[in-house]
Amino acid sequence: MRIRLQGRSWPASFSLFFFSVFILGCAAQAQQVARWELFGGYSYMRLDTPALGFSDYSNTNGWNASVTGNLNRRFGIVLDGSGHYASNIGAYNIMIGPQITERRDKGKFFAHLLFGKSDDHVNIFEPQPFRTEFTGVGLAVAAGGGFDLYYKKRVTFRVFQADYVHTHSFGATEQNVRVSTGVLINFGTVHRRRHR
Repeated sequence: MRIRLQGRSWPASFSLFFFSVFILGCAAQAQQVARWELFGGYSYMRLDTPALGFSDYSNTNGWNASVTGNLNRRFGIVLDGSGHYASNIGAYNIMIGPQITERRDKGKFFAHLLFGKSDDHVNIFEPQPFRTEFTGVGLAVAAGGGFDLYYKKRVTFRVFQADYVHTHSFGATEQNVRVSTGVLINFGTVHRRRHR
């Protein structure tokens, strides 16, 4: 088979060779991948508190932190923890799961699926000096993703992370939304295998 280009006839294998060299050259110039990524930052969660007996949803503020171990350029395992607070509620989640990453020149997109535990604390204020706290522990599942912007070799900005967080505590199912932003510190390097 031959390919005609600008009045010349080229063997298909010759064109395939140049295409392969181009792709390998682009891959060689791609940014190095950190073995470990440590994330920490601010987080907002819209808690499904009507499922717990409240009259409306609760807007909570807090923190989100995670450690990601990258096995290669596309696949890693992430351990994620968060805490969110309002005047009479505290919601904690600890989850782990796989993460897929699509890396670009200026940053990377990622998506993950996490499984773990939710721990909700609800305070019921009574006339002083009484105060009653109830704790509910249950299953937590989260699906989401976001975008990280490269800054320096060891520092990356998490522009946004958005997650749907499904929890089950106090015998009730909660449909929550979590949005986070912050900074990643990168350690180590994922080394590629060299093919001989």
